[in-house]
Amino acid sequence: MKNFSWITGLIFGAVLSLVSALIFMLLAQTSAGGITSFWGESWLYFAVIIPFVITFAILGGYFHNRNELSNRKLWLISLISAFLVTLYSGTIGAIFGETIVRGGMETINVEGTLIWGTIYAFILLPLTTPFARFLLGIFYSIIKKFPPLIK
Repeated sequence: MKNFSWITGLIFGAVLSLVSALIFMLLAQTSAGGITSFWGESWLYFAVIIPFVITFAILGGYFHNRNELSNRKLWLISLISAFLVTLYSGTIGAIFGETIVRGGMETINVEGTLIWGTIYAFILLPLTTPFARFLLGIFYSIIKKFPPLIK
């Protein structure tokens, strides 16, 4: 059963990373003046898939071992997860994604990306934490409801 929770986390994280990147890209393009490309920049998808998959895989195992989690505990997990996912995707993930898409690091401002990615991770916590809490609530429900169906 624990393997099911880890695999569910991997799949859930991969799907959510794609959906979240798409939503973020569409909102950013709309606020910038209009949608120029439905899928947007591909580096963003590379930047978010690793932290989403790792986070939800770990949380799948964690949720599997807990009978009941309080709302306060879920908010704390959401805060930590949102910060770490945003920090990684805004720094290392952005550099990684740009390197893959551009074919090298010649055009990447590594120092600026590391500094501003960290700043954005802190500044965006009021937005990313409720979004993470929403996603974790759905994921927690899935983990708790499906194992009895498989037994």
